[in-house]
Amino acid sequence: MLRAARKIFKRTRFNAAPMLKNDLFTAFKTTVVFLVLCGLVFPLILLGIAQIADKPAAEGSVLTQNGTVVGSSLVGQSFTDPMHFQSRPVGVSNWGPNNPALIANVSQQVAYQKTLNPSISLVPIDLVTQSGSGADPNITPESALLQIPRISNLTGISQDVLTRLVNQYTENPVAGVFGEPRVNVLLLNIALDSLLSPAALNAAQANATALNAVAVNATATNSTAT
Repeated sequence: MLRAARKIFKRTRFNAAPMLKNDLFTAFKTTVVFLVLCGLVFPLILLGIAQIADKPAAEGSVLTQNGTVVGSSLVGQSFTDPMHFQSRPVGVSNWGPNNPALIANVSQQVAYQKTLNPSISLVPIDLVTQSGSGADPNITPESALLQIPRISNLTGISQDVLTRLVNQYTENPVAGVFGEPRVNVLLLNIALDSLLSPAALNAAQANATALNAVAVNATATNSTAT
Protein backbone atom coordinates (compact mmCIF):
# COMPACT_ATOMS: atom_id res chain seq x y z
CA MET A 1 0.00 0.00 0.00
CA LEU A 2 2.80 2.42 0.95
CA ARG A 3 4.72 1.60 -2.22
CA ALA A 4 1.62 2.30 -4.36
CA ALA A 5 1.10 5.64 -2.63
CA ARG A 6 4.69 6.65 -3.36
CA LYS A 7 4.27 5.81 -7.03
CA ILE A 8 1.13 7.96 -7.25
CA PHE A 9 2.91 10.85 -5.50
CA LYS A 10 5.87 10.68 -7.86
CA ARG A 11 3.61 10.56 -10.90
CA THR A 12 1.58 13.54 -9.64
CA ARG A 13 4.73 15.55 -8.87
CA PHE A 14 6.11 14.78 -12.30
CA ASN A 15 2.92 16.03 -13.99
CA ALA A 16 2.62 19.19 -11.83
CA ALA A 17 5.30 21.15 -13.68
CA PRO A 18 3.57 21.13 -17.10
CA MET A 19 0.24 21.89 -15.44
CA LEU A 20 1.75 24.88 -13.61
CA LYS A 21 3.35 26.07 -16.82
CA ASN A 22 0.01 25.90 -18.64
CA ASP A 23 -1.78 27.73 -15.83
CA LEU A 24 0.80 30.52 -15.80
CA PHE A 25 0.64 30.89 -19.57
CA THR A 26 -3.16 31.04 -19.44
CA ALA A 27 -3.06 33.66 -16.70
CA PHE A 28 -0.55 35.72 -18.67
CA LYS A 29 -2.68 35.60 -21.83
CA THR A 30 -5.79 36.60 -19.86
CA THR A 31 -3.94 39.53 -18.29
CA VAL A 32 -2.69 40.79 -21.65
CA VAL A 33 -6.14 40.46 -23.26
CA PHE A 34 -7.90 42.38 -20.48
CA LEU A 35 -5.10 44.97 -20.38
CA VAL A 36 -5.61 45.70 -24.08
CA LEU A 37 -9.41 45.63 -23.82
CA CYS A 38 -9.77 47.74 -20.66
CA GLY A 39 -6.71 49.95 -21.02
CA LEU A 40 -6.80 50.68 -24.76
CA VAL A 41 -9.86 49.49 -26.68
CA PHE A 42 -12.52 50.57 -24.15
CA PRO A 43 -11.10 54.11 -23.60
CA LEU A 44 -10.80 54.58 -27.38
CA ILE A 45 -14.42 53.52 -27.86
CA LEU A 46 -15.55 56.01 -25.20
CA LEU A 47 -13.43 58.72 -26.79
CA GLY A 48 -14.96 58.02 -30.19
CA ILE A 49 -18.49 58.14 -28.78
CA ALA A 50 -17.72 61.39 -26.95
CA GLN A 51 -16.27 62.97 -30.09
CA ILE A 52 -19.47 62.15 -31.97
CA ALA A 53 -21.90 63.07 -29.18
CA ASP A 54 -20.25 66.27 -27.92
CA LYS A 55 -16.83 67.08 -29.37
CA PRO A 56 -16.21 70.37 -27.47
CA ALA A 57 -16.92 68.71 -24.13
CA ALA A 58 -14.76 65.72 -25.05
CA GLU A 59 -11.85 68.08 -25.72
CA GLY A 60 -12.20 69.84 -22.35
CA SER A 61 -14.74 72.56 -23.18
CA VAL A 62 -11.88 74.89 -24.07
CA LEU A 63 -12.79 78.55 -24.64
CA THR A 64 -10.92 80.98 -26.86
CA GLN A 65 -10.89 84.77 -27.09
CA ASN A 66 -9.44 86.47 -30.16
CA GLY A 67 -7.89 83.18 -31.20
CA THR A 68 -6.21 82.59 -27.81
CA VAL A 69 -7.18 79.86 -25.38
CA VAL A 70 -8.33 81.56 -22.17
CA GLY A 71 -9.59 78.59 -20.17
CA SER A 72 -12.27 75.96 -19.88
CA SER A 73 -15.94 76.47 -19.14
CA LEU A 74 -15.68 73.57 -16.68
CA VAL A 75 -12.89 74.99 -14.51
CA GLY A 76 -13.18 78.09 -12.35
CA GLN A 77 -10.66 80.90 -12.68
CA SER A 78 -9.73 83.69 -10.33
CA PHE A 79 -10.81 87.11 -11.62
CA THR A 80 -9.23 89.83 -9.50
CA ASP A 81 -9.80 92.60 -12.05
CA PRO A 82 -12.77 94.68 -10.77
CA MET A 83 -13.91 95.50 -14.31
CA HIS A 84 -14.87 91.85 -14.75
CA PHE A 85 -17.41 89.73 -12.92
CA GLN A 86 -15.60 88.05 -10.07
CA SER A 87 -15.92 84.36 -9.38
CA ARG A 88 -15.72 82.19 -6.31
CA PRO A 89 -12.31 81.99 -4.62
CA VAL A 90 -10.30 79.29 -6.37
CA GLY A 91 -8.52 76.54 -4.45
CA VAL A 92 -9.26 74.18 -1.59
CA SER A 93 -8.36 73.94 2.06
CA ASN A 94 -8.99 71.54 4.91
CA TRP A 95 -10.15 74.28 7.28
CA GLY A 96 -13.15 73.40 9.39
CA PRO A 97 -16.05 75.85 9.93
CA ASN A 98 -14.61 76.98 13.30
CA ASN A 99 -11.02 77.28 12.11
CA PRO A 100 -9.69 80.80 12.88
CA ALA A 101 -7.82 80.82 9.55
CA LEU A 102 -11.07 80.24 7.65
CA ILE A 103 -12.89 82.91 9.62
CA ALA A 104 -10.08 85.41 9.00
CA ASN A 105 -9.94 84.55 5.30
CA VAL A 106 -13.69 84.94 4.81
CA SER A 107 -13.68 88.20 6.78
CA GLN A 108 -11.00 89.58 4.46
CA GLN A 109 -12.98 88.49 1.41
CA VAL A 110 -16.12 90.16 2.77
CA ALA A 111 -14.25 93.42 3.46
CA TYR A 112 -12.75 93.32 -0.03
CA GLN A 113 -16.12 92.77 -1.72
CA LYS A 114 -17.77 95.53 0.30
CA THR A 115 -15.02 97.95 -0.75
CA LEU A 116 -15.49 97.01 -4.39
CA ASN A 117 -19.28 97.06 -4.12
CA PRO A 118 -20.20 99.72 -1.54
CA SER A 119 -23.90 99.50 -2.39
CA ILE A 120 -24.29 96.01 -0.93
CA SER A 121 -24.87 95.25 2.73
CA LEU A 122 -24.73 91.44 2.63
CA VAL A 123 -22.10 89.68 0.55
CA PRO A 124 -23.28 86.38 -1.02
CA ILE A 125 -21.50 83.38 0.38
CA ASP A 126 -20.36 82.13 -3.02
CA LEU A 127 -18.23 85.25 -3.54
CA VAL A 128 -16.23 84.73 -0.35
CA THR A 129 -16.00 80.94 0.09
CA GLN A 130 -14.50 78.19 -2.00
CA SER A 131 -16.55 75.42 -3.51
CA GLY A 132 -16.06 71.80 -2.53
CA SER A 133 -13.94 71.14 -5.62
CA GLY A 134 -12.17 74.50 -5.44
CA ALA A 135 -12.78 74.98 -9.15
CA ASP A 136 -16.48 75.83 -9.51
CA PRO A 137 -16.82 77.98 -12.68
CA ASN A 138 -20.25 79.31 -11.71
CA ILE A 139 -21.77 81.85 -9.35
CA THR A 140 -25.41 82.56 -8.60
CA PRO A 141 -27.25 85.10 -10.78
CA GLU A 142 -27.70 87.26 -7.67
CA SER A 143 -23.93 87.39 -7.15
CA ALA A 144 -23.48 88.49 -10.74
CA LEU A 145 -26.23 91.12 -10.61
CA LEU A 146 -24.89 92.86 -7.51
CA GLN A 147 -21.57 93.46 -9.31
CA ILE A 148 -23.25 95.35 -12.14
CA PRO A 149 -23.03 98.89 -10.65
CA ARG A 150 -19.26 98.54 -10.19
CA ILE A 151 -18.69 97.14 -13.66
CA SER A 152 -20.93 99.76 -15.22
CA ASN A 153 -18.94 102.56 -13.56
CA LEU A 154 -15.63 101.11 -14.72
CA THR A 155 -16.59 100.20 -18.28
CA GLY A 156 -19.23 102.77 -19.16
CA ILE A 157 -21.65 100.01 -20.18
CA SER A 158 -25.17 100.74 -18.97
CA GLN A 159 -26.60 98.68 -16.15
CA ASP A 160 -29.52 97.63 -18.33
CA VAL A 161 -27.17 96.12 -20.92
CA LEU A 162 -25.19 94.31 -18.22
CA THR A 163 -28.39 92.99 -16.64
CA ARG A 164 -29.52 91.59 -19.97
CA LEU A 165 -26.08 90.03 -20.38
CA VAL A 166 -26.30 88.27 -17.02
CA ASN A 167 -29.80 87.04 -17.81
CA GLN A 168 -28.61 85.78 -21.19
CA TYR A 169 -25.86 83.68 -19.60
CA THR A 170 -27.93 82.40 -16.69
CA GLU A 171 -28.36 78.63 -16.87
CA ASN A 172 -31.44 77.07 -15.31
CA PRO A 173 -31.44 73.83 -13.28
CA VAL A 174 -31.10 70.69 -15.38
CA ALA A 175 -34.59 69.47 -16.34
CA GLY A 176 -35.88 72.26 -14.11
CA VAL A 177 -35.08 70.19 -11.03
CA PHE A 178 -31.40 69.35 -10.60
CA GLY A 179 -29.09 72.08 -9.36
CA GLU A 180 -29.57 75.81 -8.99
CA PRO A 181 -29.65 78.72 -11.45
CA ARG A 182 -26.06 79.63 -12.23
CA VAL A 183 -23.88 81.87 -14.35
CA ASN A 184 -20.59 80.74 -15.88
CA VAL A 185 -18.19 83.56 -15.00
CA LEU A 186 -15.66 82.94 -17.77
CA LEU A 187 -18.33 82.89 -20.48
CA LEU A 188 -19.88 86.03 -19.01
CA ASN A 189 -16.57 87.90 -18.95
CA ILE A 190 -15.73 86.94 -22.53
CA ALA A 191 -19.10 88.34 -23.58
CA LEU A 192 -18.42 91.47 -21.51
CA ASP A 193 -15.10 92.09 -23.25
CA SER A 194 -16.78 91.76 -26.64
CA LEU A 195 -18.90 94.82 -25.80
CA LEU A 196 -15.83 97.03 -25.37
CA SER A 197 -13.63 98.61 -28.02
CA PRO A 198 -9.84 98.24 -27.51
CA ALA A 199 -9.61 101.85 -26.28
CA ALA A 200 -12.52 101.41 -23.87
CA LEU A 201 -11.06 98.13 -22.65
CA ASN A 202 -7.71 99.77 -21.87
CA ALA A 203 -9.40 102.66 -20.06
CA ALA A 204 -11.55 100.26 -18.03
CA GLN A 205 -8.50 98.20 -17.09
CA ALA A 206 -6.69 101.30 -15.85
CA ASN A 207 -9.67 102.32 -13.73
CA ALA A 208 -10.05 98.78 -12.44
CA THR A 209 -6.38 98.58 -11.42
CA ALA A 210 -6.75 101.76 -9.37
CA LEU A 211 -9.94 100.49 -7.70
CA ASN A 212 -8.37 97.14 -6.93
CA ALA A 213 -5.40 98.83 -5.25
CA VAL A 214 -7.78 100.86 -3.07
CA ALA A 215 -9.76 97.75 -2.13
CA VAL A 216 -6.65 95.73 -1.30
CA ASN A 217 -5.23 98.52 0.86
CA ALA A 218 -8.56 99.00 2.66
CA THR A 219 -8.82 95.28 3.32
CA ALA A 220 -5.26 95.13 4.66
CA THR A 221 -5.88 98.12 6.92
CA ASN A 222 -9.09 96.60 8.23
CA SER A 223 -7.36 93.28 8.92
CA THR A 224 -4.55 95.01 10.79
CA ALA A 225 -7.01 96.98 12.90
CA THR A 226 -8.93 93.84 13.70
